[in-house]
Amino acid sequence: MSVRVGLAVVLVGFAGCGAPQAVPAQSPPVGADTSQAPSPPPAAELPPTPQPDVDLREPGAAIVHGSTRVAFDGIAEGLAWPALDKAMGPRKAGDVLTVQVARSLPTIELLRAAWTLRQADLRVQSQDATGDTHVVVLGARRDGGPPAAGCHLAVFLGPDGSLRVASPGGPVSLSGDDPAASLARSLEEARRTCAVRYVAFGAESDASPWGPVFDVIRAVDKAKSAGDARYVLGQAMHVVSK
Repeated sequence: MSVRVGLAVVLVGFAGCGAPQAVPAQSPPVGADTSQAPSPPPAAELPPTPQPDVDLREPGAAIVHGSTRVAFDGIAEGLAWPALDKAMGPRKAGDVLTVQVARSLPTIELLRAAWTLRQADLRVQSQDATGDTHVVVLGARRDGGPPAAGCHLAVFLGPDGSLRVASPGGPVSLSGDDPAASLARSLEEARRTCAVRYVAFGAESDASPWGPVFDVIRAVDKAKSAGDARYVLGQAMHVVSK
């Protein structure tokens, strides 16, 4: 009997279409035409919001609109957060909500909030390793019309700091001194041959702290190496087959 552990991907709250594609590890050939997907001009960073709609600062709870504490009341194995859903009231496509997340919180805390608030675009703000607060946007799915062709990627942070990119042909690992910078460069190269439609970010363990995952998203967003791709959250599921 043999046992194989694989990595499956669940896109949390911001479902997309198509299978994740591998990030190329090598540079394009010398002399190749690299003008198909020019890098977008640098964009000004979004400023942090002084009072977020949802503040995740402790495990198992959220502060809504700066005053109301809402405890997680879903099942431990799931993502649904009924009390948060009720506290936030009706939401629709096109709404924008700000979610503040402490770096030390387990990633599962944001996964639950994101799934529950999935109808809206989420401005997620967190501190970097130096204490400065930054904002990244997780985009809600936009229904309507046929899906555009392109590449969809899923990137998961490992316990050793390496990054694993989910791919139909198997996982691609990025390691070294600065895996996030390597990812940003690889995405820039990938866009030359295939438009990146969305990138899912997450950790291989739901218990992993959110801060390092946020740093990976920030590295890609700061470099704009994924172009106008939509950022989403992903949850890694370790599948065992015998």
